[in-house]
Amino acid sequence: MIFEIAEIEKRIGYAFKDKLLLRKCFTHSSYAHEQNEENNELLEFFGDAILDFVVTEYLMENERGDEGELTQKRANLVSKSPLQEVVFELGLDKYLLLSSGILKNANYEDKMYSSLYEALVAGIYIDGGIVNAKKFILNTLIKSQKERVKKLVQKPYDYKSRLQEFVQKKKLGPIVYENIGKTGPDHHPTFEVELFINGEKKGYGKGSSKKQAEMKAAEVALQKYKKGRKR
Repeated sequence: MIFEIAEIEKRIGYAFKDKLLLRKCFTHSSYAHEQNEENNELLEFFGDAILDFVVTEYLMENERGDEGELTQKRANLVSKSPLQEVVFELGLDKYLLLSSGILKNANYEDKMYSSLYEALVAGIYIDGGIVNAKKFILNTLIKSQKERVKKLVQKPYDYKSRLQEFVQKKKLGPIVYENIGKTGPDHHPTFEVELFINGEKKGYGKGSSKKQAEMKAAEVALQKYKKGRKR
């Protein structure tokens, strides 16, 4: 099988100094076993860590949210599906070196393509340093997933569920949301809610719906617990 180095480098936007390292990035374990070559599994392992770091840095610098929100956004960005999408968008899937058995039976797994992306991240890092690895990630994954990031930003954070998890974990007692008022016209009301944990008031919130007011009260309660842990 002819391995088209120049075409691959054009697609990824980076020219490898070590062409054998580039080939290794594309060498699936099935092909490596068949041809007695090294596979890309260790590169995949390393690339996964680099990808987490770069995406975390990007989110810290460009997105708003607390630790829980940013963790969720990162998990969505570095999951199998978006990595696979990028590999197919770049047309890199056809260069993956697979065994004759897999090719013959068309026994493809989605993970082999997300693993290819992670291996490339590590390969570029080893060959050209963190600057080039970052550039590759930003120009491919982040650029491709801009709309995905926007949707994650727009999606309201579920403070009620997070508070419930925290309270259950710490065994703090029952949570009660008490509606204490409704003002404004019917077409544009404002609801007010107080939140009690084990009988003690821990939060207050208001919003255009009961759910929104409860969510705000839960956010206030969570922030109080976080501040208490930092003292």
